[in-house]
Amino acid sequence: MRFVQFILSLLLLSSSSVLFADRESKHGTAPASWSDQVEKDMVALIAKNEQARQVYGRVVKRLRRSGVPATYAWQVFSNPGIKIDPNISKRFSKPAEKMDYTDYRRIFVNTKRINGGVKFYNEHKDLLNDVSRKYGVDPYLIISFVGVETQYGLYASSYPVFNSLHTIIHNIPRRAEWAEDEMVAWFMICRVDGLGPHDVKGSYAGAFGYGQFMPTSFKHYAVDMDGDGVREPFEWADVMASIANYLLKRGNYQIGSTDFSENSANWRAVYKYNPSRNYVKVILELRSELQQAIRNS
Repeated sequence: MRFVQFILSLLLLSSSSVLFADRESKHGTAPASWSDQVEKDMVALIAKNEQARQVYGRVVKRLRRSGVPATYAWQVFSNPGIKIDPNISKRFSKPAEKMDYTDYRRIFVNTKRINGGVKFYNEHKDLLNDVSRKYGVDPYLIISFVGVETQYGLYASSYPVFNSLHTIIHNIPRRAEWAEDEMVAWFMICRVDGLGPHDVKGSYAGAFGYGQFMPTSFKHYAVDMDGDGVREPFEWADVMASIANYLLKRGNYQIGSTDFSENSANWRAVYKYNPSRNYVKVILELRSELQQAIRNS
């Protein structure tokens, strides 16, 4: 009996050593719990200018109130891959949605994108129709979103989500408070849905997954369609259902309506996804082209 207790004690000591070793980094030992001083230290660790110090000061307080462990937050903020990416600031200065519509349309409504949509539909039509029946959202509209956003999953990631938000917080004053909400939501998603805070890549703005949801939108509107207990940003069942759920709950999509004319209920639902008239036009034009091509295939 004593020998067994001795072995258990050694195992406990060993696991404790590993636990505390994990807290060590070049930035020092991660705190075991929150305190006002820990908040200050964490802001000093992550913020590189005055604007970021103000934003991260609020982020850290919100993480603490939300029950995010101090050790976890410290480990996220001390990751060596964190950087401020100047390319992100450049992308914000020239958003594609501001292009002349003829040039913008050429990117998304073309033979390659239409043929890709037909192929995607043939590969996923059973799932797509299941989602459409469950949520009452037009299946061709769902396809057009993933066609425009990520070319049916081919181009879903460029920048680490954390670094996108981190860069915005530091370098883009008009977006800093918006990025604050997104950063807090990103922490919540990573803990609830098991995502690596620095592993997931997305757009320059921080949108991620095949549906290109921002963290706040994913937090509120993403769903677990396949029933595995996790909302997956790169699993088609969850992605399609999340798009439909967003259009219904955030966009007030009108079930059963085929009216996509400008300023109709369903036009406005698409506008909620991305508030750009150019964006709405290409989504709906691609939807129409896909519907015709799929029916003729």
